[in-house]
Amino acid sequence: MKGAGEGVLTAISRYSMGSMKSLLTCVFAAGALAWVSAPSAAQSKAAATKSKATPRLASGKPDLSGFWQGPLLRNMFEKVGGPPFTPAGEAAYRYNMTQSINPEGLCIFAGVPRASISGVPFEILQNENRVAFLYELMTAWRSIPTDGRPQPPLDTISESYFGHGVGKWEGDTLVIDSIGFKDIHSWVDDDAHPHSDVMHVVERYSRPDWDHLVHDLWVEDTKFYTKPWTFSRVYQHMAPGKQPMEYACNENNKDIGIGLGFGPQIER
Repeated sequence: MKGAGEGVLTAISRYSMGSMKSLLTCVFAAGALAWVSAPSAAQSKAAATKSKATPRLASGKPDLSGFWQGPLLRNMFEKVGGPPFTPAGEAAYRYNMTQSINPEGLCIFAGVPRASISGVPFEILQNENRVAFLYELMTAWRSIPTDGRPQPPLDTISESYFGHGVGKWEGDTLVIDSIGFKDIHSWVDDDAHPHSDVMHVVERYSRPDWDHLVHDLWVEDTKFYTKPWTFSRVYQHMAPGKQPMEYACNENNKDIGIGLGFGPQIER
């Protein structure tokens, strides 16, 4: 039995060696093919996922129009070590944290910069002379001239939640300058950070390709903050068939009665 077993093993070994050579030949051939084809496959995948070019108006300026959305950013100061409050700003923040109601809970416009970090979709409509932002949040809107006109004197502006905005182009970047903000029932972010009536906001929008909208923001408020602050984010173009929806803030709102005076409310 031992001799027979050795004979069988020898036969299997000889067969296996021949098969192994054939197998190795196939493996090396397949590996070479994969090595050659891998860059092509990667290039094809990259080409398939590459965004289309930036759309442009007849004037050559980038067209920012489209449906856009970005992630929610609750605290604007989280990555910079906290807000640089003045004593007045610290007092206003304590008030917001202890004696006020979230303005969005009262269906009040978020304004800027808060509407820009809400995570709720919005639409941009643009022509050669104006750009309009249509926000799903509170079904709010604002329309900005983009002809480079200067801001009027601050004492001639009616205060509003979105402020008085004027726009201009710096190359392919749209710059929107806003002043004249309401300071009651208005926060700069979801974490109750306040702003005063002298807040000054400068937004910069650019569209490097079809799918992305870059937003850089600078904010100054000399009453409540010792220095200006900035933040940047990138919005994604919403998928085909997706767009902002109706936002009926008053529907089933249990906080609105307090804000209308049917409960305790302290005004700053």
